[in-house]
Amino acid sequence: MTVVPSPLDNNSCDTAVRASFLHFNSDPDKSGDAFEYFEDGLLILKQGRVQMLAETASEWIDYLPDGSIFYDYSGLLVMPGFIDTHTHYPQTEMIASYGLQLLDWLEQYTFPTETKFSEREYADKVAAFFCDEMLRNGTTTSAVYATVHSESVDAIFEAARARDLCMIAGKVMMDRNAPENLCEGADEGYRQCSDLVKRWHLNGRLRYAVTPRFAPCSSPQQLELCGQLLGEHPDLYLQSHVAENREEVRWVGEL
Repeated sequence: MTVVPSPLDNNSCDTAVRASFLHFNSDPDKSGDAFEYFEDGLLILKQGRVQMLAETASEWIDYLPDGSIFYDYSGLLVMPGFIDTHTHYPQTEMIASYGLQLLDWLEQYTFPTETKFSEREYADKVAAFFCDEMLRNGTTTSAVYATVHSESVDAIFEAARARDLCMIAGKVMMDRNAPENLCEGADEGYRQCSDLVKRWHLNGRLRYAVTPRFAPCSSPQQLELCGQLLGEHPDLYLQSHVAENREEVRWVGEL
């Protein structure tokens, strides 16, 4: 009798998922066939990492090694985790707060809420809820603003690490045109960011982002120090805001 070797073994598979699959293999803005859809596919994993995605589960399912964990989600759709490229976790409790314009909204709601994040216990509570909501909605990677407080950054990174999320986050930097208790000296902001980079950047799936909030809240000196941070650590991310309304454009022009 001829024994046909299995194309899968314990070295290449410990978990398999049967389902309908939709994923993208290129930029859909540049290609008309950027996605693949398999009605009845089989996802092969080893230690949590994808090894292959078979288009037809029936052709592979009999080759699964003994002892493999098998999940049958036939009829359900499986997709890669979503990526959120801009969010503020400290604003979780104030979602949908009414404001006529951005600057009014910042003064009336955002800045008062962000002052609470100097308390680590409060920051931990909101960070845990935020990360749980990310996962509940299928988001596994996010670029996140914290507050000016280092405690808020520690809280979101620890919550993300506990859930094995890919988290790009940074301490908001403001040294002007914000409430006094949310402003800091440019040199102090640079020092705190340097400490946070050492503590969190490239720590597992965590990445640090230099985060000047927007032009009106950062002096030229602070922006220069942001550039210095990026020069010292070329693999850091950078996130900020562009103008969101005409009044803001006018204000920036005056500054």
